[in-house]
Formats: sequence, structure tokens, C-alpha cells
Amino acid sequence: MGRALVEERYAALRRQVPILYVLATTNVLALQITTRGSISLGLEVTTIMLACAIARSWLWLRSTSDPDHRLMFSRIRQACGVNAFMCALLSWWCWHLLGTAPSDTHMAIFLLGGFTAVGIAFGLSAVPLAAYLTLLLLGLPLAVIGLQSPNPKYVGAAVSLGVVMFLVVQLIARQSAQFTTIVRSRWAIGQQQELAETARQEAITAATTDFLTGLPNRRAFVAAVADCAASGRPFAVAVTDIDRFKVVNDTYGHSYGDALLKVVAKRLARAAPAQCLVARMGGDEFGILFPSMTSPSDAREAGKRLLKKVNRPAIVERRKFPLFVSCGIALSRDGVEATPSRVLTDADIALYDAKAQTGSDVAVFEPAMDVPRQRRAKIEHALQAADVTQRIAVFFQPIIDLTTGRPVANEALARWTDPELGNVPPSEFVSIAEQLNVIGNLGDHLMKLAIGEVALWDPSIRLSLNLSAVQLCSADLSEKVLDALTEAGLGPDRLQVEVTETALFADFATAKRNLASLRAAGVMVVLDDFGAGYASIGYLREFQFDQIKLDGALVTAALDNADGERLLGAVISLCRGIGVPIVAEHIESERHLTLMLKLGCTLGQGYWLQPPVPGAELLQQPFPPSDPVQTELTRSAA
Repeated sequence: MGRALVEERYAALRRQVPILYVLATTNVLALQITTRGSISLGLEVTTIMLACAIARSWLWLRSTSDPDHRLMFSRIRQACGVNAFMCALLSWWCWHLLGTAPSDTHMAIFLLGGFTAVGIAFGLSAVPLAAYLTLLLLGLPLAVIGLQSPNPKYVGAAVSLGVVMFLVVQLIARQSAQFTTIVRSRWAIGQQQELAETARQEAITAATTDFLTGLPNRRAFVAAVADCAASGRPFAVAVTDIDRFKVVNDTYGHSYGDALLKVVAKRLARAAPAQCLVARMGGDEFGILFPSMTSPSDAREAGKRLLKKVNRPAIVERRKFPLFVSCGIALSRDGVEATPSRVLTDADIALYDAKAQTGSDVAVFEPAMDVPRQRRAKIEHALQAADVTQRIAVFFQPIIDLTTGRPVANEALARWTDPELGNVPPSEFVSIAEQLNVIGNLGDHLMKLAIGEVALWDPSIRLSLNLSAVQLCSADLSEKVLDALTEAGLGPDRLQVEVTETALFADFATAKRNLASLRAAGVMVVLDDFGAGYASIGYLREFQFDQIKLDGALVTAALDNADGERLLGAVISLCRGIGVPIVAEHIESERHLTLMLKLGCTLGQGYWLQPPVPGAELLQQPFPPSDPVQTELTRSAA
């Protein structure tokens, strides 16, 4: 508050002082003309006061910028002192003139002196001390002299001057109070504004700073990337993450993970060039913005230099952790809009490429890396189209009794041929359809198509239908399946459903309820991909399966590997021991078939036996006794 008051008083003086000097010098010159009839600039009071007024006015006018607070206070004190000196000098001169000048000039001397005192005092109201000194040193002596005069005219003038000075004192006091109130209000408003600005800056800092590492956060990083993109200058963005970071969190706890993040943040901040921005993007991911980066080779070298200083063991609470950070870098590209989302997506793609390459920790984005993402985006778009079901057909691959060579079931397989995407295998689109929550509609459509074909087959051949996790965990699955069979005029014994352990794991209770309902109605239940996961044996205790289909990897691994063959034999013995028939997938050659027969597997499926074909072709391919399977069986028996 005190500083603000000094600043306002100084500003007021700076405006008023030159005007007051004009007033003072005018009246002094008028006094000389009145008493002498002319202006004389010899060594006398007039000359002294005129020189002082010119010098002080020049001093105030030449100051074009506000000085600091200490200098302001000093100049105010100087102004008060100079004013007191000049008022005292003028007061003495008026007293001298009243004793030496002709009597007909005394009233003019009295009035000019009084006007000067009142005018200067009123002009100095912003500094009450200076105003009161003016009245005390100049106005009051004139009033006293007038009251002592035997001439009633001077007494009247003195009384009038006294009353005017009294009123001026009251006005100055009130104006000073108002002045102080206004300054205090402005100061309070300024303080509130400063507090609000401080709070705003703190909020901005909090909103753009990562609370754990103290680095800028994702919001600040994206804003910086946007600024670079708007400038039109080339730049590069690197994205890094910590390999096996989740293992640290899961094994040692989040306190160790947080400490490791702080170590990486500190190392990245120290290793990055001064002009770069390092930010924590979230989780264990960090971003680095390289301004003016144009060359992929330079970007790769910059990334390698960065990681060389980061990828070394870290000590956290006396535990030593190996630290390995991978880095993906994307450069702004000519002809491609360098939006933050675009560049960060490119950097993420490069990061995945770096993590996928053995022995490489840095990858720079190339357009070819984006092909899988673009294809996925197109698949997502196509799956959400209203006519997608018209593009997906059903093929059938037989499951063959290896002892007779005859099919016992035909597995329904989805086949999608798209005009733009070409052939899209189920391994590519099923998981995407599940994520988009459209797998239910696709599954229902394919189920109806497949069931519609069953009536054309030999009554001994069943339809084998794969159920997705979404279907299996739907509360009304069993009703849908049984209703579809009823509409097609088929009994439940014409259907078997295949489920994987991952589908069962999605919602164990609902899956178990649906499978129990289907099995109770007469539908066979098959456990697919047995041996691919860690929980399959546990599921054998929880469910009653009518058939088990071995994972194709077990069959492939057993062909030229003694350990693999022993493992496959043990799995087959386990299944036979609990009395459940076994189907071997991936029979792709005579050697596979021979091995399965040797291990006692009675059912098989694979491209060598029969590739998937449309329903119409399936009917045209009977399995006579002379088919390849029966021939192999006969030769093996011989």
C-alpha cells in the first residue's frame, strides 16, 4: 500500500510541478513589474527564483520513464524541500517589497503573494505536507502582516486570505483522504488481480505439469507440437517407453515403479539437447520434441545418443534394476499435415517397430510401417458398414474319422473377400469385430447360414460351430442356437459347438450356464485349442466336454522333435484316460497323419485332408473308400 501511495503521489507531482512553476514565475515577474515598472534579471530574488523554476521544470520534464520506488520517494522529498525554500524566499521578498516599494503597490504585492500561496498549495494537494508548508511559509506571513496594518483594506484582505487558506486546508485534507482511498482501492484491486493471475498461472502450471516427475505433461507436449506444426518449420517427435515396466509394478509395487519413472525422467531431461522439450505422456511413456530436425539419419543418431545415457541400471532403494528404454521417432513430412495426433501416431508406430526388432532400440517412422494400421482402420470401417454380412460367407472344413476316412462333422469357417481389402482371414477380423461389439451380429448371421446348409448333408454329419467370447457370454445364447435349429427343422444332435478357454474366461458363470443348457438339449460341446493356454486342464474339471480339439501348435511341434512328440502323446493319453474323443488339427502332410495314427488319435482335420470349401463344393466331394486317408490307413496297417 505504501509503495502504491508513493507511486501515485509521484505521478501527480510529475503532472503538476511544471504548471506550478509557471504560476510561480508569472506572479514573481508580475511583482517586479508592479513594483519597478519593468523586468530586471540582475543578481536578485527574481533571477534566483526564475533560474530555480527553469532548472526544476527541466528536471521533471526530462524524466520519460518511471524510476524505481526509492528514487520516487527521494524526488518527492526534494520537491518538498525546494518548494519550502522558494516559498520562504518569496515570503521574505514580499515582506521586503512591502517595506520598500511605493505604498500604491502594497495591495498588489499582498494579493499576488496570496494568490501564489493558494494556487501552489492547491496544486500540491497530492503531497499534503508540501501544500501545508506553502501556506505556512508564504500565505500565513502575508495574512499576519495584513492584520497588523492600520489600513482596514489590508485587514479585510488578510481576513479574506485567512479564510481562503482555511478552506484550502480543509479541501486539501479531504482531497488527500479521497486520494488515499482511491489509491488503496486501486491497490486492493491490483492485489486481487495479482492473486488471480498467480492462481491462474499456478493452475496453468498444474494443468501442464506432471505431478510425479515435474516434467511437462501430455497437454503441454501436444501444445508445443502444435506450435511447431503451425510455424511450418521441420521438427521431430520421439516417443519412448520402459520395457517390462509392468513387471516392476506388479512384482515390487507402484512405489518402485514411480521411483523408476523419476530416474528415467531425470536422465531424459539431462540427456536431451537444451532446445528440446521432454515430457511425460502418461504411464511409462515419455515424449521428446526436437525442433528443426529434418534428416531421418540425424533423428536416429539423436535417439541413439539419448538412449545411450538412459539405458543403464538404476538403483532404487538399494535394489538394482536393469533399465532399457525403446524409442520411436517421427519427422514432420512434406505433403502430410503435421498435426500432433498424426505425428504422435507415427512415433507410436515407430516405437512398436523398435520393440519388435531384436537388438534395436530406435526406429524412425517410414510410411510402410503404417500399412497395418491403415488396413486395420479399413477393416474397422468395413465391419461397421450395413452390408458387411453380405460380404462374409461360410466355408466348411470336414473333421474326419481317421479310421474310416469319412467326415463326422463339418466345421463352419467365416471367409471374407472384400473388393478393397482382398481376403481378410478370421484371425484378422474376429478380434476387431469383438472390440467394435459387432461380433454378435456377425456370429448370428454366420450361424444361420451354416445351419441352413446342414439339411443338405448326410444325417450322420454334424455341423461344428465356433462360438466367440461375446456369443458365449450372452445370456440368451442357448435359446438363440436352439431356436435356429428348430427353424431349420434340425435336431440338437446335428450340432456341436467349439469354445476356447479364453472365451470361457470372459464370463465363466454365463458361459457355463449356456454350455450346460446346450448339452442338456443334445448339442455336443467341444473344447477347442486344448494345450494352447495354461488353464485348459482346470476347465476339464469344471465342464463336461464331448470332444477335445488339440491345438495345432502341439501337432506341428511334434513332427520333428522327440520332446514335442512325447508331450503330444502325453496330452492324447490324458484325454483318452478321461474318455473324451480327440481331434487333431493341422494335419498338413502324410507325415502328420502317420504320427497321429501312431499316437492313437482317431479324428483329424487339416488342409492335407480337406481344405475349407463352400457348401456347394462340399456336397460334390464324397469320401469313397479309396480316398487318401483310407489309402494311408491301409498302407500303415500293412
